Amino acid sequence: MTHTPIRCGISPVLHGGFPDGDRPGLLRSLVTVTDQGGFDMFWVEDHTRLPAEEISASDGISNLDEPLEAWTTLAYLAGMTERVRIGTEVTPLTLRHPALLAKSLATLDVLSGGRVVFGAGTGWHKNEFTSLGIPFEKKDERYAKSIEALEVMRALWTQPAATLDGRFYRLTDAVLAPKPVQEDGIPVWFGGFSDQLLDLVVRFGSGWILGTNPDPAFIVERRAVLWQKLDAAGRSRDSVRIAVPLMAHLSADGDRARATLDSYIERGNFGAWLGDFFGESARRFGLVGTVEDARARLQPYLDIGARDFIFDLRPPGVALESAELLAESIVPFLNEQG
Repeated sequence: MTHTPIRCGISPVLHGGFPDGDRPGLLRSLVTVTDQGGFDMFWVEDHTRLPAEEISASDGISNLDEPLEAWTTLAYLAGMTERVRIGTEVTPLTLRHPALLAKSLATLDVLSGGRVVFGAGTGWHKNEFTSLGIPFEKKDERYAKSIEALEVMRALWTQPAATLDGRFYRLTDAVLAPKPVQEDGIPVWFGGFSDQLLDLVVRFGSGWILGTNPDPAFIVERRAVLWQKLDAAGRSRDSVRIAVPLMAHLSADGDRARATLDSYIERGNFGAWLGDFFGESARRFGLVGTVEDARARLQPYLDIGARDFIFDLRPPGVALESAELLAESIVPFLNEQG
């Protein structure tokens, strides 16, 4: 890992209250900063709705300020960029029919000139499935269905005509054209950290995205498991990149940045599970304060060999200032480390 270049991206939320109510304007500004500011990736969340705590934390009203649709948003923003890669952090594999999802991603890959990254997961928010009449199976069943969904997508992306008689999905001489333009196909990055998820990484993945604000010690522990699985499968450890998502609340006034994070956490009043990612862990591990504080927070991750970072910008009201400071000071800092 130590000889690979450092790459970083930003990930603004698509939910919550946006400054002046202008969702398109903020997203246009953020993707422009990403494309012109030296970042490698522009990520967005992929949900139809979220728990009320997340909406409230991001200055929104539940059932009103729910997320924009992810791939439609990325298609809108892709036309404003020339260089940066675009993807989801992450798409629940069984929320959409995989054949239609494969078509959407292939189309966006063609129109963007081969810049799509498919962030994938097995889903966790039951209500966004069941409220739409979409089954949310138990964990093992959902895992098996996710594998089959990936097989459907890969077959459609690589075969002239695909036939598949699966347990969950069936294709009969299905044609997807035009194909994705990336020579090795659309790369798949998986988000999560269970053993099952790591099995998906080994079988299908180009990258692995951890949960937000992870303890460096936890990364080392789970990375060792991933590496054992890669070794057993005969894959090179360097064939899978590992991304560390960190919340970023940056300002020239460090106290103000820390106050905005405190307000975010207080508004969310997160329970145990969401709090693991967006509560105290954000105070301990997030990039909070000035750019000098951010460099210090990044160092423990660099020390364990982390080479990919995703800067999570929430709530929307802090996103642009943080993105501009990241582009101005943190991207050059990381380039120096590479």
